Amino acid sequence: MKPLLLFGALTGLIGALPLGARQDPGPQVFTEVIDVRVVNVETVVTDADGNLVRGLTPEEFLLRVDGKEVPVEYFSEIAEGAAAATGAEGVASQVEKGAEVERSYLVFVDEAFALASTRDEVLGRVEGDLALLGPEDRMAVLAFDGAKIDVLCPWTGDRAVIAAALRKARSRPAKGHQLKAQERSLEGDYDLLYMAAESVDADIEHNRSFMDNRISPEVRGQLGKGSQAAAGALRGFEVPPGRKAMLLLSAGWSMAAGPHLFGPLIEAANRLGYTVYPVDVAASNARSVKLLDAIATRTGGKVASTARMDVLRQVAADTASYYWLGFTPTWKADGGQHKVTVEVRRAGLQTRARSTFTDLSRQVEARMRAESTLLFGAPEEERRLIVQLGTPRRAGRRQIEVPVTIGVPVSSLALTPDGDGYIAETPLAAATVDEKGGRSELPSSKLRVRVKQVPKGGGYARFQTTVKLRDVEQRVVFTVHDPVSGSIIWGEANVRPQPKQR
Repeated sequence: MKPLLLFGALTGLIGALPLGARQDPGPQVFTEVIDVRVVNVETVVTDADGNLVRGLTPEEFLLRVDGKEVPVEYFSEIAEGAAAATGAEGVASQVEKGAEVERSYLVFVDEAFALASTRDEVLGRVEGDLALLGPEDRMAVLAFDGAKIDVLCPWTGDRAVIAAALRKARSRPAKGHQLKAQERSLEGDYDLLYMAAESVDADIEHNRSFMDNRISPEVRGQLGKGSQAAAGALRGFEVPPGRKAMLLLSAGWSMAAGPHLFGPLIEAANRLGYTVYPVDVAASNARSVKLLDAIATRTGGKVASTARMDVLRQVAADTASYYWLGFTPTWKADGGQHKVTVEVRRAGLQTRARSTFTDLSRQVEARMRAESTLLFGAPEEERRLIVQLGTPRRAGRRQIEVPVTIGVPVSSLALTPDGDGYIAETPLAAATVDEKGGRSELPSSKLRVRVKQVPKGGGYARFQTTVKLRDVEQRVVFTVHDPVSGSIIWGEANVRPQPKQR
């Protein structure tokens, strides 16, 4: 996947832009902008026999970030979906004692790897277990066909709507048998290996070990697309409140293509507080299903077994009882990733929690919204950026450079005093999608404008830059964080391929 590159001047000028720019009030002046954020770490504690451990206090937990101990500032023990114990001396609570904690289940079906029979049986059982949803719980159902994500059901607690979405998911094509056939074709090479060994002095196990690592390019490529799609779904879909769980219906055997390909999914889940519960819907062997633990454990989850097909019941039980720890980072959010470890000071107890968290900086937030707008759309009232494209010019093989002028309402700029004038900086993000569903990597930059006086309302700050794109028809979305309203505003443009030169 080729990255989209931004370069050029990003310093703005206050002025008028064509295209009938709407009138906006003037910008606000801030002396300082402070973000207060709490990072929650849901932690399951078990004894040596795997039984849940109840009744622990905040003092019994050792929470480390990047190897350094941090205080547990928020604490709640959740038992059977409700707060059984909250807070302590000097420790706050996320919920009141006795209050139920809402849960949000995101069902993501990777149809490229799913076998229809297994997928349908799992989803049918999920539909049959919808009575497990509490009054404040909700579910969303997404399906990835190998190219694009379809929203079969947005977040809702309406069981009838969810059931209809699950039935629709079962009626869609599943392509897992195609990739499974490619995997089985490689197994035939083992027979040739053993036949050759009868007449040739060969190290069979060494050669088989080498062959085990062979994965067809089609499988590897599709696995990368599926992981990116699942990560994009988490980043781009509306983030719900409460305990968040993702039921990832995919193939355990595909993990052999490279567990590192799931890095974006793990990062997105930990960034947004999702616990991932992989579900094998491709009839993988036990060894392959075990590989899915690499995804689950790093987000605090575990593999949901399809032996009894009751995957929703398993996930509901696992998300019903845990310890809800929270802390407030003392550093400025910069989009960096941080390692998290949770231990219990009492001997003999084990913990299961996410392994990292990532600062949700304004830059990252704008980038996520750009991706969200591409995948799922955005409110029209937030379409307040003016985007004008210049004449594209070729920039190498199958690439073009496109001049871009972006107009940002001055009312969306947070001006701060700077010397004898004022300055404003705001994150800019961009994303593209072509007609086949291919998306570009999301770069990031900052728009910067400096003025002598606070400008009047109705104007736009004009920023000029250049983007380097693939020479295909595609849609480009730009997003900017509006610190005044707290929303993300956006604009878009369509790029068409250039005529081939003779």
